[in-house]
Amino acid sequence: METSIIEQLDKSRYNLNKWFTVGWAIWFGTYLVKHLIDSKLIFGVIILAGMFGWVLAMINFIKLLRLSKIVNADSKLKEALNDELHQLYSYKSIRWGFMAVIAINSIFFSVTMFYQVSASIVCETTLYLGILTFSVAGLIYNRN
Repeated sequence: METSIIEQLDKSRYNLNKWFTVGWAIWFGTYLVKHLIDSKLIFGVIILAGMFGWVLAMINFIKLLRLSKIVNADSKLKEALNDELHQLYSYKSIRWGFMAVIAINSIFFSVTMFYQVSASIVCETTLYLGILTFSVAGLIYNRN
């Protein structure tokens, strides 16, 4: 069965988002782990894994930008791929990411009443989990 160009581009967009999410989780997840590690050997392995995640995320992000450029160049493709349902899913994903940021900051605010927490850990954790929640929610809503 032959698939149309719209179905192929939609599947390609989903796959690029999926691999970007995996790359982000590996890259920034290993970046957060560096606060917990004192061993130089384990730290080196973590840095290598983080570099792999960064490369994976950036390659898929650049491919995603190229795909959006192709879609935006053709008005029929843009209308078909960026319809109301896709926009609704994008807004819902953004809402989940924002709610994750609010929840994480609330948790850290509660913890800081009893313990001192580094501001960089709070910011990095909030950024990591906010973007990861947004990306995973987008994948869940847009699954094929």
